Amino acid sequence: MNNIKSKDIAFFNLLKGLIAPKLGNEAMDYKFSISDLANKMELDHKIISNFLKKLQKDGLVDVLNDVNGESYLHFEKTHDKLLEIVSVDAIEEKISGISDFIEKKISYFHLDEPMEILPKYALEVKELIKKFGPKADLSDVISRGVKDIFSYEENRNALNKIIFEIAKDGDEEDLRCLEEIIYYRLNLPIEEDPFHITLFLTAISYKIQHS
Repeated sequence: MNNIKSKDIAFFNLLKGLIAPKLGNEAMDYKFSISDLANKMELDHKIISNFLKKLQKDGLVDVLNDVNGESYLHFEKTHDKLLEIVSVDAIEEKISGISDFIEKKISYFHLDEPMEILPKYALEVKELIKKFGPKADLSDVISRGVKDIFSYEENRNALNKIIFEIAKDGDEEDLRCLEEIIYYRLNLPIEEDPFHITLFLTAISYKIQHS
């Protein structure tokens, strides 16, 4: 998939998170303000309009009734539509190298910035490893931590913006990984998303090392 298509999908991921975060694999119309969307995305109106035209061409959305800066977006069954765009082979394989991807793009994720709820999970992980060693079962902490962090819409949207920024500058390998990441973000429960899990563990590791 080429750079333009990957950026389109990254934009769609950001758009859906802002307008229709709870939309499943169903067709639905949503009212939105292009001005409000521009402020939230921190993008120019024209850039947003160009991306919407590309998404409409791909069949992911239809822009309806554009009047006085307010529009209706018709979302198709996006899970099915995305399968027509993203490589099936890439989806069927388990994401490999996702940890390397995060490490490569670590500056985008701002792990040095404070996050209020992260230290308590870092402490839990630290105590479990201290007690049980490398074989410590972290699954419960990971599940609770990922849901706790990414159940907040503002955190999900912040991550969607990061993904979009990486897509704008990424090389071919980055974009291939991003396409898989976006597919999982759009289709898997928060706590089962391997990108969320790997990013959470990376952040925990960073907190432990720098505490």
